[in-house]
Amino acid sequence: MRLLQRPRVPTAFGLWLRLALLALALLLWGLMAMGCAMPPSPPARADGLPEARAARLALYEKTLRHYLERGWLPFLDLGVSLADLKDPDRLIEGMDAAGVALAAVSAPDEDALWEAVRRHPGRLVPLTGEAPAEAWAGRPAEFRAGLERRLGRGALGIGPIRAGRLAEGEESRPRLEALAALLAFAAGRRIPVVLDLPPADPDVGRLEKLLADHPAAQVVWTDAGHLPRREMNPGYGHALLRALSLRHANLSFALSTLQPPEPSPVIRPQRNLLYDPGGRFTLEWGAVIDSRVGHFLTGSSPGAGSAAAYAARMKAYRRLAIESLAPASRPRVAYQNAWRLLTGAEWRE
Repeated sequence: MRLLQRPRVPTAFGLWLRLALLALALLLWGLMAMGCAMPPSPPARADGLPEARAARLALYEKTLRHYLERGWLPFLDLGVSLADLKDPDRLIEGMDAAGVALAAVSAPDEDALWEAVRRHPGRLVPLTGEAPAEAWAGRPAEFRAGLERRLGRGALGIGPIRAGRLAEGEESRPRLEALAALLAFAAGRRIPVVLDLPPADPDVGRLEKLLADHPAAQVVWTDAGHLPRREMNPGYGHALLRALSLRHANLSFALSTLQPPEPSPVIRPQRNLLYDPGGRFTLEWGAVIDSRVGHFLTGSSPGAGSAAAYAARMKAYRRLAIESLAPASRPRVAYQNAWRLLTGAEWRE
């Protein structure tokens, strides 16, 4: 037996095979680094919507653990509107493509909401439904009766409540009184309120007063980091949200899932404050979220329009926002904080 052998010279086929395997490994690594790794297969559809609350919560927990056991960080999206994504089957397709485990859904039509939840009981979590001001402020007694009925059917949150124009003198008094009564009702029932409020300076002040008067109310302010109009509230940003989180223990913020602005050779005012002009998640926002992580969660922004657009938004949000946070913060913002609000219990690892 020869101890020293001449090294074998690889054949042309062997060289091509090695190069192909190397290219495949680099491609997979690149996709994972970019946050584009494929999510696991979704769980099988549940047989039906359980009547008991504990059984429904167990079903939702099973869905989240399905993704976690396969090494995937799941989302519990607290902001899906069936007014925007009307077909629940297509919505589920978008959720599957982006690795969104659960979506808390609302709809203008109560029957459409509950039909969607019955079709996908392990994936869609019902909220009470979308409520414009003419509903919750114009007819408060009727609105309260509707809340009682929907909460009795299994809704885990109130809203989203379309608020705004809270600081218009005497004209806003009925709104403020109705919203104060709603927060008192929610605090008594220990149910979170999803509040869609444009960040105008005077309205933020009115909201703060309501939160101070009802400290036990759990409020989620949607679309954090997004300005409906560029001129609204120049001070609305990470510093304000940090200060609000310090002053109001039960106030949470659903981060905007709108994609960053396109790169531009000139600096111009931005509506999506979460990102630098070049598209990178800002260090300042990341630092505030990491330091006050118990107050931030995921809630998709309206206007996606299609399941494909929804999936693209959520993939970009995962890659640009969630992956920019500290590793310990990612599950809190992705699903654990929303789980605590909707169920009243901390997530158990």
